[in-house]
Amino acid sequence: MNYCKRCVMPDTRPGLKFKDGVCNACLNYEKKKTVDWGQRWRELQKFCDKYRGSNGDSYDCAIAVSGGKDSHVQVLTLKKKLNMNPLLISVDNYSWTQTGRKNIKNICDTFNCDLVTFTPRLNTLRVLTKKAAIKLGQPSWYWDSLLYAIPYKFTMDFGIKMLVYGENVCYEYGGSQSDTETPSALDQFANDVVKPTKFEEWVGDGVTMKDLDMCKFPTYDEMKKVGLDPIYLSYYIPWDSHRHYLIAKQYGFQHVGHEWKREGTIEDYNQVDTIGYDMNQFFKWLKFGHSTATELAARWVRAGMITRDEAIQLVKEKDDKLDQIIYNDFLEFTRMSHEEFWAIAEKWYNRNIFEKDMYGLWHLKNPIWEQTKTKK
Repeated sequence: MNYCKRCVMPDTRPGLKFKDGVCNACLNYEKKKTVDWGQRWRELQKFCDKYRGSNGDSYDCAIAVSGGKDSHVQVLTLKKKLNMNPLLISVDNYSWTQTGRKNIKNICDTFNCDLVTFTPRLNTLRVLTKKAAIKLGQPSWYWDSLLYAIPYKFTMDFGIKMLVYGENVCYEYGGSQSDTETPSALDQFANDVVKPTKFEEWVGDGVTMKDLDMCKFPTYDEMKKVGLDPIYLSYYIPWDSHRHYLIAKQYGFQHVGHEWKREGTIEDYNQVDTIGYDMNQFFKWLKFGHSTATELAARWVRAGMITRDEAIQLVKEKDDKLDQIIYNDFLEFTRMSHEEFWAIAEKWYNRNIFEKDMYGLWHLKNPIWEQTKTKK
């Protein structure tokens, strides 16, 4: 594994590119320092002017939300700063934290917004979560598919043209769509977060094509026909997850630290609404040799919050941890045994970057802290 010489991201992250040893996420972060954010804001105002009041007294835009810190900033920006009348759209999850329930309620109450939530069929979600762990090493595949498809589908169903998403994850953090920054989120489904598969492959074990219909992303022709105009808010305002936390807590957002001290992460304000979804992060560790601590530490380094050496220490201490609550929650929901789970995990350990010790435990062959020690 090779690591970015500015942050701590490895080249195993899908779609991550390097130039002179620096990852494209760091390079894009530097590019943003040259952006005329005043001009970008004026562009957003003009964009909102186009749709404000376009549906009479009904909704003039939709915002995809989870209830987290970023969602609070999105709704604050559109409702309070730009005087829009948004419909909030979310996808229910099977294992809410108490904090998550409070936050989703808070965002509706604080900003006086309507919320439409899609609750998937639990048995379909259960079966496909297990299947996706086996088939893709991505337990959240079906849920991710819904998170991407539902806001587009509902926005179109409500006759709304303007749809707002948060950040372009590839441009902000590195990925397949990181070369050029764009305000349009029409192509979001192709960013490789949701692995493209044939839906017929998921049929069986009680799952039918009808069960899969809601996770199918609309086609370009379907979106074009109704004039759907989805955007990334991160194109128009500087995107910073820690800064968003500082803003959101002024409007009632709560971190999860008072409810649950999570293993494997370095903070308590990201991805706080659900327990089970975070199992996907553990599978990233098996496949790519990095997980939550690496992703967040890299962001902090770019933002100047910590040094690279400090980030490396955090990664060493936290990144390989599988939180016990996440593990228990995942097994309870999928009805897997311990033996089943670890048999699946064994399959997904990347033999190119991991090796086993004499007791059958897997370890990274050349982790960043060893590489750093060698160079020093």
